Amino acid sequence: MLRRLPGDEARNLVSTTPDTAVVFRPAVMQTPAIVTIVIWLARLLRGLIRTLWRHPIACTAAVSPAVVTLTYGWRMAVVLAGFLPAMGLSWAPLERDSFLRVIGWPLLAWWRLVWVYRRHWQPVMIVSGLGRHLRGRATCPA
Repeated sequence: MLRRLPGDEARNLVSTTPDTAVVFRPAVMQTPAIVTIVIWLARLLRGLIRTLWRHPIACTAAVSPAVVTLTYGWRMAVVLAGFLPAMGLSWAPLERDSFLRVIGWPLLAWWRLVWVYRRHWQPVMIVSGLGRHLRGRATCPA
């Protein structure tokens, strides 16, 4: 025998007057805290792995200063923070084709993904009719 949940009562309500409000309360399930924490940690780990897989160069560039600082000290991190941009700026005019292939176009593509396309995706989907507002929240296709 199935147990009746509080949300199941709404299907038994029949109203003949159109101005009567039907109150619907969805069933609330109590979830143990450890299950919620495990799910949250699994999603966090999956997101980190996905970010490392999709953006290895950006992740390396973000983590490298911390690794250099912990390994060699802050002075070496400051030297590298000044040397690497200078090396890139000198590489760009000398070997323009290889610089654009290795650094320029991927950096431009990442910038467009983050700033141009992803930022304006939701309003475009709503205006075009492909997205909807449900309960005050916009839902769009991925």
